[in-house]
Amino acid sequence: MALQIEEKTTGSMAVVERKKDWVVLVLRVVAFLATASATLVMALNKQTITLVVATIGNTPIKASLTAKFQHTPAFVFFVVANSMVSFHNLLMIAVNIFAHKFDYKGLGLATVAILDMANVGLVSGGVNAAVFMAELGKNGNDHARWNKICDKFESFCNHGAGALIASFIGLALMLIISSISITKLVKLKSTHLQLAQP
Repeated sequence: MALQIEEKTTGSMAVVERKKDWVVLVLRVVAFLATASATLVMALNKQTITLVVATIGNTPIKASLTAKFQHTPAFVFFVVANSMVSFHNLLMIAVNIFAHKFDYKGLGLATVAILDMANVGLVSGGVNAAVFMAELGKNGNDHARWNKICDKFESFCNHGAGALIASFIGLALMLIISSISITKLVKLKSTHLQLAQP
């Protein structure tokens, strides 16, 4: 009798775990799309404008200025961080799909949970550094006498804002995924403790 109850409990837990695996897989796919799009939009973000810098007589002297993400270390870090998180999610999607062939319980779940938390920190640092520079570009800093540039490079700033929004979506999804990974690890530990007790 006790064996039948234990089998029913184990079977219902397996169904719940399969549903959670699909939820995590969908969340990872959406997080991958968000961080990959943030990476591509910021990496391809470039705008060139021509300004009149002086006038000699009636002849204007013009200069061409280009805004690229490479000009700001914070944006470079943003691109690198989002690309690394995209690669992590792509790798974890492959692990989720092919995990049923391998038994990666225990140490594998702990590794996934640790990597998920590390990637939350990575994407959080990248997006926050980029937000700081975006705010500086939009409003400038009167105390340091840094002028705003978004009034001149409007397209560059708009594309950067879109990349930031996509990255924040990826960050939120990575927080949810990380919480689910930690919950799986805690449940596995409590299940092992219950089975170990007589």
